[in-house]
Formats: sequence, structure tokens, C-alpha cells
Amino acid sequence: MEEHRRFSCMTENEHDLYEIKRKMKSMTKSSSTDTIINNESSPTQRKSGLISRMKKRLAMNSSSLNSVQSSSSIGSGMDNLSASPYENYLDLSSDSSSEEEEEDCHVTENPDGHVNAIFTFDNDSYPRAALMKIFGCEGKQKGCFKDATDVQSLGRGKCIVTDMINGRISTFNREGRPKIIRCSWALREPWSSAIISENKIAVTSRKDKNVSVISMHGDILFSFGGNFFQCPSGVAVDKIGRFIVTDALSNDVSVFSPEGKWLFNLGDPLSPIQQFQSPRYVHISINGDIIVSDSGNHCVKVFNEHGNFKFAFGQFGRQEGAFKSPHGVTSDGEGNIIVADHYNDRVALFSKRGEFLRNIVSAEDGLLHPQGVALSGDMHLFVTHGKMKATEVIVYSFNDNHLEIV
Repeated sequence: MEEHRRFSCMTENEHDLYEIKRKMKSMTKSSSTDTIINNESSPTQRKSGLISRMKKRLAMNSSSLNSVQSSSSIGSGMDNLSASPYENYLDLSSDSSSEEEEEDCHVTENPDGHVNAIFTFDNDSYPRAALMKIFGCEGKQKGCFKDATDVQSLGRGKCIVTDMINGRISTFNREGRPKIIRCSWALREPWSSAIISENKIAVTSRKDKNVSVISMHGDILFSFGGNFFQCPSGVAVDKIGRFIVTDALSNDVSVFSPEGKWLFNLGDPLSPIQQFQSPRYVHISINGDIIVSDSGNHCVKVFNEHGNFKFAFGQFGRQEGAFKSPHGVTSDGEGNIIVADHYNDRVALFSKRGEFLRNIVSAEDGLLHPQGVALSGDMHLFVTHGKMKATEVIVYSFNDNHLEIV
């Protein structure tokens, strides 16, 4: 009765406006791609809500929707809003396209940015992290991932992503457009990569149990460790060209010459704190420190450039500064360490001495099981993540020039 009296007092235009608002409200509550984020939402729901809202805002900005002036224009606007957020501005290329083309892929730009709190340490403020864009999706097509195990920055907004299950390595430009590095040999479960020079990268192969050095055109230059490794995972290259490789099965972290000759293993076998359990990723800091994510021991271990143990930090748990199977590691120009805390669904920041500073991004921001992390010289953080396997790359910026608080 109350509803009937309300309608009887409305003009025709007012009635149309009321219907549109009611439909929008209903769609917001029921749409699976626009989940309302609150403290009771699951990580998957939080991710859906964050990404969906960002994509809808971008779609509305790009289409420059005008103010509603008539019932017909309102209806047109409703048609646009009810469409899938992927339809109008995202395009997925297939593997049948030309190798030289830079294809469209799932890319979401965020001009406003998602801003985390500022953490003050040592009387200095570490820059805030702003969500810049998200690219990739689950699949076999070009620009998609089945398990994006690692990411490396190529500078100028570009990156290289290793996809273990799809068996390929792809480069992405600053817009997130992919180009597959097509090798003359079959990529068999590539796990991690490291930049050697502008034209060369090193890649670990879990299936072939070796490390290969390839050109950016896909030519294999040489391989090593075929009779040495059991399950090579992470790889890094230091300033004198040595390869540091983690083996998640033999529990070793080994150092090789630039020619691929074994030199020594990290860690004193008589010191329990220096021993590894399923080491996964490795990174060389600006001062030459070797940073290893010791996933099985739920900690990060740091050695100097000569292979001498310096310190370890972290323990099993969910509290701040603790880990549940740390994966990717990287560092900034001051030596501060960034760790992908895989099963805690967060990326955490530590000082160069291993002191916890803050969580950069977490499950509350939609992050799920982060794997690879990389930080560019212009302070862009690349993170691969996904529910079961990593199927997206998220890019954050620590550059204050790009930040606008939402």
C-alpha cells in the first residue's frame, strides 16, 4: 500500500528515475562481479569487489557518460552498466596471432591508485604503494597465465613473466601488451628467470633440471647443471656474472661461474640456522647481498657476496613479520627487502637488517597467494598472484608523482 501511494504521486519521468535507481541498487547487491567488501568477505570476494569497482570506474571514465536528462538516456546508461566489465575495453588475443605483434590482453589501469598507509621508520617515511594496473588472466592464450611463477622488471614499465604450466616466457610492455619469447627448444616447466644483460636472460627449468641462458629472441646460448640439480627453482645473477640457483628438492643454494661451473654452496652444513628447507627464490641486493626465501623454514636468509652468512629473519605464523612459505624476494635502492608471503596472502617490507616495517599489500586489498615479485628502478612493484595458481600480474607504484588518494 505504501509503495502504491508513492507511485500514484509520481510523474512519469519521476517514476522512470525511481525504477532506474531501484534496478541499480538491486544490481549492486546481487552482481557477482561487484561483491561488497567488508570484514566478513572472503579474500576472493574482496578481490572481486576491488577489481570490479576499478574496472567499472575506468569504463565509465573512458565512455564519458553525461548526466541523465531523460528516461531514454537513462535506459541507455543502464545497458552500459549491466554489461560485462570486460566487453568494452579489454581484449584477449589468441596464440594464432603474429609473433612480432604486441597483442591486447587483460589490462586494467588505475589512474587514482589504491593507497596504503605510510609507515615511518628511522625518522623517514617509506613511499606509499598505489595500485597502477592489473593484467593477465587464467588461460592458455597469449597474455594469459596458468602459473605465473616469476616476474622480472625490464625497466620503463616493461616486465618479463615466467609461466611454468604454459611452458613459456612472455614480455609485457608498459600497457601490459604481451610478446612471447618463442624458443627453438621446448620450454619445459620454466620456474624463474634473471636478467643477465639487455639481450640475455637465465631461466630455470624444473622439468629439464637445468639452467639455460637464452637471448631475448629465443635462441639458446648454453645450459648448465643438467646432472647437478634435482629441482632448480630460483635464479639470480650478481654484478660479476655469477649465477645463484636455489634447488627446492635438494635443499641447496649453489653459486656458479658465468660459464656455468659450480663454485660453492651457501650455508655451513654444521650450522642449523644456515641450512635450507625448500629454498625457492633468490635475489641480489644493491650492495651484493644474496637474499634467499627459505620456504620450508618460513624465513628469509641473507648472505654477503662472498657467501658468508649474515642473518635470517622471520618465523612461521600469521603475525606481522612472520611467514607462511615465503616465495619471491626483491629489494630497493636502499637495500630494504620485499617478500611475497605466499600463504599469508601479503607482500611485506623489511629493512636491510631484516626488521619488519609494514605490509605493502595484503588479502584485504584482494591479494591471493603472491609468488613472484620485482621492483623496477622507478619504484614500480610487480607481483604475480592468484587463487590456486598465479594468473595475474599486479603493478604498484611507490612514486609519489603517480599517487592520488582515492
